[in-house]
Amino acid sequence: MIGATATDPESRRTIAYGCARIGWSRGRAVSWLESMPELELTRTPGDRRVYTLDGVGTLRLEGPFSRAALAEADGASWRFARTGFWRRSVLAVDGARAPVGRFQPRGLRRGGTVRWLDRELALRPAGSWRERYALADRDREIAVLDGKGWGRRPVKVIVDDPDAVEPELLLFAAFVVRGLAADAQGAAGAGASAAATGG
Repeated sequence: MIGATATDPESRRTIAYGCARIGWSRGRAVSWLESMPELELTRTPGDRRVYTLDGVGTLRLEGPFSRAALAEADGASWRFARTGFWRRSVLAVDGARAPVGRFQPRGLRRGGTVRWLDRELALRPAGSWRERYALADRDREIAVLDGKGWGRRPVKVIVDDPDAVEPELLLFAAFVVRGLAADAQGAAGAGASAAATGG
C-alpha cells in the first residue's frame, strides 16, 4: 500500500528480493529501503542546480528556466527536456541520444501520459488543491509525487513497490511533476498580479 513502512523483516526481505531481480546491488537495495516510505528531491549544498533523490539518482538542471536536466543513476545518464510550443511535453533520451520516454499532457486538464520504453503509464491528479500526482500502471499506483515548484525540496515522492519503477523513470516523473508545479505556481502568481493591477 502507498505509504506503508518496510520495517518488519518479512517486508524488507520481500522488497530486497525485488531490488535484486532488477539488478540492484545489496547496498543499493538497503539505501532504497532506508529511504522508504518517503523520498524528497533535495537541492545539493553548494550547487543550486543539482538535486538528489536519495538512493535513486540526481538531476542537474540546465538552461535559464531549468527546462532541461541531466539525470544520472547507476552510472548511466539521460537527458530530460521540455518540448513543444508551450514547453509542456517532456522528452527523455539516453546517453546515445535515443528517445526512451515522453510525457504528454492532457490538454487543459491536469496530468497526462508517461511512455517509458515499452510501458504506458498515467500521471493523474491525486489531490484537488495541490500539485500532487499518482504515477499509475493501469489501476495500480506505483508512486505518488507531491510537487512544490521551486525551492530546496521541490518534490516529495512516496513509492509503493521499488520493483515496479526503474530509478530513471522515477527521476523522470520527479522532473515532470516539478515542472507542472512550477507552471501552476507561475500561473497563480500571474493571476494574482493581474487581479492587483486590475483592481
